[in-house]
Order: sequence, then C-alpha cells, then structure tokens
Amino acid sequence: MDYLLPLIGRKRPDDDRLLTLFEQCQVEFREDVLARRMHIAQNGYFNLFIVVVIFVNTILIGCEVDNSRGDDLHNRMGFFAVEIFFTLVFFFEMLCRLNQLSWEYFVDPWNVFDYALVVISVADFVISATKSRSGGMRLISSLRIFRLLRVVRSIKGLKIVAGLWLIIQGILDSIRTVFWVTLAAIILIYCFAVALTTLAGHEQSVKDQWHLADIYVGSVGKSMMTIMQVITLDSWTEDIARPLLDIAPITLVVIMMAIVCLTFGTLNILVAVMVERIASISQDSKVTSQKVLEKTENTLLRSIASEFETFDKDGNGQLDFFEFRKMIRTKSLGHKLGLLGVQVDEAEGLFDLMDVDKSGTVTPGEFISGLQKLKGFAKGQDVVQLICFAQKQVLRATRFVERLEDLNYSADKIQERLNIVGRGLSSEMAERRDAAVRVDNTWQNAAERQLVIRQIDIDRQHRYPLIEAEEEEDES
Repeated sequence: MDYLLPLIGRKRPDDDRLLTLFEQCQVEFREDVLARRMHIAQNGYFNLFIVVVIFVNTILIGCEVDNSRGDDLHNRMGFFAVEIFFTLVFFFEMLCRLNQLSWEYFVDPWNVFDYALVVISVADFVISATKSRSGGMRLISSLRIFRLLRVVRSIKGLKIVAGLWLIIQGILDSIRTVFWVTLAAIILIYCFAVALTTLAGHEQSVKDQWHLADIYVGSVGKSMMTIMQVITLDSWTEDIARPLLDIAPITLVVIMMAIVCLTFGTLNILVAVMVERIASISQDSKVTSQKVLEKTENTLLRSIASEFETFDKDGNGQLDFFEFRKMIRTKSLGHKLGLLGVQVDEAEGLFDLMDVDKSGTVTPGEFISGLQKLKGFAKGQDVVQLICFAQKQVLRATRFVERLEDLNYSADKIQERLNIVGRGLSSEMAERRDAAVRVDNTWQNAAERQLVIRQIDIDRQHRYPLIEAEEEEDES
C-alpha cells in the first residue's frame, strides 16, 4: 500500500521519527473523544432547545422594555420570574459545557461572551432580590439581548442559511477595515467641518441673513453634524446648500468635495471591502469543500486499492480483464465507484485506457491513476498527450482524405468510361430493337407467304385442269 500513497498525494509515513513533547501533550485518549461526542452538550436536540430559548428570551426582553412600569421588583414580578427561569437554563447550559470541555471552554470567545452574560444575569438577579426597590444592573443586563448573536455560531454550516452566514462572516471579518475607514471618514469630516465653520460660521453676515446658521455651522461640532447630513444626502439641498448658495457661495466647494470624497469615495470603499471579503470567504469555502472532497476521494481510492489486492489471487499485483470485470461488479466496489461518479459500465470500458503498457493486465497503480485522471483536472502532460493524439488523428484523417480524393478521381475516370460504354450499349440496343422489328416483319411476311402457299395447295387439290377445260367448251 505504501507505493500507492504518492498517487493520492500523501507521503510515506516516517516510522523512525519520534513524536515531539508538544505532540505528545496534545494527544487525547479515544475514550475522552468519545465521551465528548456523547455528552449532552453535543446533543443536537439540546442545542436546538437552547437556540429556541435564546429566541424566546430575546422576544421577552423586548416585551419587558415596552411594558415595564418601573424599576421596583413588584412592578416587574412576572418578567422577573421569567428572567429567573432563563438565567437557570443558561446557567445549566454553561455548567454542561464546562463539564464537557473543561478549561478548553474558555478558549472559544463565544463561550467567554456567554459566560460573561450568565455572570451578569446572576448578579442582576442577586441585586434585584436583595434590594427590592433597586432596578438591578438594568443597563448592564440589557446586554443580554446580544445573546442572540450566539445563534450565528449555531447556524454555521447549515446549508439552508448558508447565504446569511456568508454575509455575517463577511461583516465580522471586515470589522478591522470598517474601523480604519470610519477613522478616515471622521478625519475628513472634521477637516471639512473646520473649513465650513471658518468660511460661514464665523461670518456675521451669514448669521444675519440665515437664521439657522448657528444650528448648522455655529461650531465645529455642529458643522460635523452638517457634513454628516450632507454626505448621507438627507435633505441637504433645501436645508443647507440653497441657503449657503445665496450668502456664502464658496462653501459649496467644501460641500461638493465632502460629497465626492465621503459619499462617492470612502463609503463606497467600505461597501467594496465588505463585498470583496464576502467573495473571498465564498471562495475559501469552495476551496475548503474541495479539500474535504479530495480527502474523501483519497480515502475511497485507498479502500479501492486494498480491494484490488484482495482480488489478486495469484499475488502478481496484476488483474486481467476477467478478474477486473469480476472485481468492479462486486457490490462494495460498485458503491465506491458510484461515490466517485464512475459507473460500473464506464469502468469496464476504461480497461484498455488504464492498460497503458498494453499488457492485457492492470496494476493497482494504473487503476488508481486512471480513476484520478477520470476525476481530477487535466495536467500539462495529459494536455500534451491529448494534443499529440489529436495531431496524429488529424494526420491520419488527412491521409484518408487524400486517398478518398484519389479514389474519387479514379471513380470519375471509371464513370466516364462507363458513360462511353453506356452510350455504345444504347446504340447497340437501338439497333437490336430495329433488327428485332425487321425480324418480326420477316417472320410475319414468311407466315403470310406460308398461308398463301397453303391456300394455293388447297386450291390445287380441289380443282382439276381438264374438267375446267371441258366445262369451258360446253359453255361455248
């Protein structure tokens, strides 16, 4: 089996190499792995229940905010009781995951985030229970609404929401870029606000003619809000541009530069970065899926190679056509070939192609290489071989065409000769028809002559010359 490993992209194992201390420390016993997989925190129904509880808790937090009548405990006793239930559920979930992962629980940032929310919920419960007139940690406990973000981790890998996860992952991965773009936008907004305040805010004539000047350009902070309104295109022409056009036309240059640099520049860069990141994540997902598929195919190829050796009865490492046909028609190998997208009939027809040395037998290497060529992408060598084969076939086709042209020329000559012979035969047939007509006329004349002779003979037999002479004398 070791000689097949290079064919499927794997290196031969180095049995002499000792494991490093780091590798030995990272070793997990099989019992521990199985125990984690069988733990209740890994159960799909348990995770589905937690997701449902998160959704219900999020909805009830909104209802509590709308229908709350005060911070006193007796005014929100119903919501407080429901909050106790959710706190206990999330506390139980945290204990289950701690029992499953031990200290590795704190390696995942999502677990740390959920742990902090549970601690905040417990602290809010304790403060509300000990001080009935206290609103508890209302501001901090409102962060519980962000527990809904945990659903993002739960939906990862589900095909039904693959598009949603792609967008969320793109936004999360673009946070650093969003920060720098936002910082650049703030700097530009500040610069334009300073220019706008200098040109219009400090002019007494502007304040006299425009009663809203102090609101829009009275200070740098107010001018920054004005620039924000301009770059978001929120009624900027009626509220800002037209009044400034009449009293300070030079400020329109600042406004137009802000629109070009921020609205058409910075904000579009932000959108482009997010789109590019989403496209990159999509491409990485395809590459990851392709790697998983290749790994699965390599596993199937190794399994097929082991079955190949099983059917090699004589142990020579080769199978003839009948042994090969018997092997591929087994149920297990047929199923594996089906997973590779190769039908049994196709595999049987590829025997001659796999037999590259034309020995009438197939080795495991030839069989695996043939399946890989059938499934994988064409390599440069395969393309060159295909081009050479196509050129040879073109040369053979050219020679066949030349032969056909020669045969066509000879056939034309033969056709000319046949036409001449046909014309001669036509004239001869016409002469034969004329001769047949003449023969018929001759036979007809001969028949008439024969009838005349026969009639003369009959008349001769019935008439006698002497009697006729006597009759003539008597009559005279």
